[in-house]
Amino acid sequence: MKTEVAIVGAGPAGSIAAHRLAAAGARVALLERATFPRDKACGDGVSAHGLAALERTGLGEWASQFTAPEVLRLTSPDGQVLDVQPEPVNGHCYGRTIPRRLLDARLAQAAAEAGAHLLEGTRVRSVERANGCPLRIAAEGVTVEAQMVILADGSNAPVTRRMGLVQGPPELIAIRQYLAGDTGPDKRMEIHFEPWITPGYTWLFPMGAGHVNVGTGTFTRRVHQDGVALKDILARFTSDPAAMGERLAQAEPAGPVRGHPLHTRMEDTRTHAERVLVVGDAAGLVSPLSGEGIARAMESGEMAAAHALMALAAGDFSARALAAYTRDLRARYAAEQRAARFLQRALHAPRLLNRIFRKLRRDEDLAMLIGFIILSHRSPRLALRPATLVRLLT
Repeated sequence: MKTEVAIVGAGPAGSIAAHRLAAAGARVALLERATFPRDKACGDGVSAHGLAALERTGLGEWASQFTAPEVLRLTSPDGQVLDVQPEPVNGHCYGRTIPRRLLDARLAQAAAEAGAHLLEGTRVRSVERANGCPLRIAAEGVTVEAQMVILADGSNAPVTRRMGLVQGPPELIAIRQYLAGDTGPDKRMEIHFEPWITPGYTWLFPMGAGHVNVGTGTFTRRVHQDGVALKDILARFTSDPAAMGERLAQAEPAGPVRGHPLHTRMEDTRTHAERVLVVGDAAGLVSPLSGEGIARAMESGEMAAAHALMALAAGDFSARALAAYTRDLRARYAAEQRAARFLQRALHAPRLLNRIFRKLRRDEDLAMLIGFIILSHRSPRLALRPATLVRLLT
């Protein structure tokens, strides 16, 4: 099979890239190892930036059917409770909870409707490169010859790693489970910085009709080296009356516990090479602070599609020509990642986090800003402005 661009992975990054390319008239093959609908361990939160990307894909009305939380509840390691109720921005909500099995399937469908050739159940085994020649992508049941490849194979990034473009393992790991029978407020999402998961947090995100997404995450080294058992922490969280009250007292599992690594270090990934671009989680775009990655995945897919179209028009697929993609990616996200990683250090210090909570409970505007940062609606760099730091720490 011959095509202009082959995309490995039909998650949000890959499907958005395929949609943009196909809509512009490029020949695209979108290769996905699973078959839709397929599940994906995730908090299912799509931020306002992600909703904007869905709007640009023509899926804004489709997305509007899903739950839009209105209140964010935060709790500190010492049990302080902070409720933040961000106002809609320009008439739009600040996020929705969309199950990944539905989101990913709809995005892949949109790519196919735009003209991309979607190949499900097609695991990519290798990508062979030769100077000046098209790429040869060997997959189960098919061999694809393409001028370019966009790697969107997630945080595990098996193909990207085999190509030598990722160094080091994912830094964070999280698990989640769906529960049915929640009796709490159906528009309140919760994030708890409990002492037994620090550094890290647990969450509860409402999905509607009494269903919730609950989960917990921390550093990978704590699981592998320190023996932290995330399933035990999640079970403790869902049955903790101090955190949950009675809202989950009658809840039952609506699916298995699933886990997934989170790759948050852009500097560990070469995001371009000759005829190759890397997007989404594989590019280390997951926020080190919140773990959010859907919006950045879609945005990077859009960016990669734009640069791929320029390369196709110029007939120049060299690493030098594609370096512009990496420059744009870093200009958009590198400072954000550094700021998020700096703020992440507060999670290592429960006393500092408790102190910050005391300040936020007395300063509504500051609490709103931090809430927006946690929801990936505002830049973490805003928290590092001198004036903001003074307000937080004095």
